[in-house]
Amino acid sequence: MTIPHIKLTDTMLNKYIIDAKKDVLDQFEIDPAFMGSDPLYFVGQYGHLNMDDVLIKFYKTARGDNRMSIPKLRKVAEVGDYVWFTECDDTEYDNDPSDLIVYYTIHIGKELPFDEEQYVQLQERFG
Repeated sequence: MTIPHIKLTDTMLNKYIIDAKKDVLDQFEIDPAFMGSDPLYFVGQYGHLNMDDVLIKFYKTARGDNRMSIPKLRKVAEVGDYVWFTECDDTEYDNDPSDLIVYYTIHIGKELPFDEEQYVQLQERFG
């Protein structure tokens, strides 16, 4: 099992249309059955790049397709790159924990890293 990811195509970068795959929706704990016409937003940061936070947007098209949008992606990625997300340790809330803001790091790379389970299995098999 690989980590939830998106492999970027020309359409994704130039038309800002990204299919929200089931594994990515699951990672963000979004149930497509309950996605309404209002988009859902999550705060993201581009790894080690010194850029402002962006709002990762999940929405449903009129046809019922699940899509997502990641601002400024075209500036930092190329066709064929992999994009994956991890939850940051940085959380913010005022005195009320119900105001919790969870940040996601947006990772971009030419290769997709193994998940931890695959890495351990390979280490055991090949040393």
